[in-house]
Amino acid sequence: MPTPDGEEGAVQLSILIIDDEESIRVSLKYHFEDCGFDTRSVDTAEEALRMMETDLPDAVIVDLRLPGMDGVEFLRTAAARWPEVRYIIYTGSPAASVPEELVSIPGVSGRLFFKPLPDLSELSDEVSHLLKG
Repeated sequence: MPTPDGEEGAVQLSILIIDDEESIRVSLKYHFEDCGFDTRSVDTAEEALRMMETDLPDAVIVDLRLPGMDGVEFLRTAAARWPEVRYIIYTGSPAASVPEELVSIPGVSGRLFFKPLPDLSELSDEVSHLLKG
């Protein structure tokens, strides 16, 4: 299976999507599968942390407003535990409510993505950029 770069035989890159809105999860999952990524999705940060214990993705796309543990706490916890993973914030929260400290956490993209994103290729381009870097 080709990788997101189109190279046959190379290791397929994986993405974990964390969002409590099913329609968002499904949309992102299909988009990234179409881009050649191995894609999984969950609706809580707690479930994501459990999954990452045994199946570590290359990148995580996380919403900030989640039931239970929110995306902010997830990023602090996951990035400290797995600094080799790349993290992208994709949220419906207003920009003013995103703590500035998040983009300074190692592995977290300095680029924030806000719902709804009219062109998901911007998000997949950022994932590819982070994983190449």
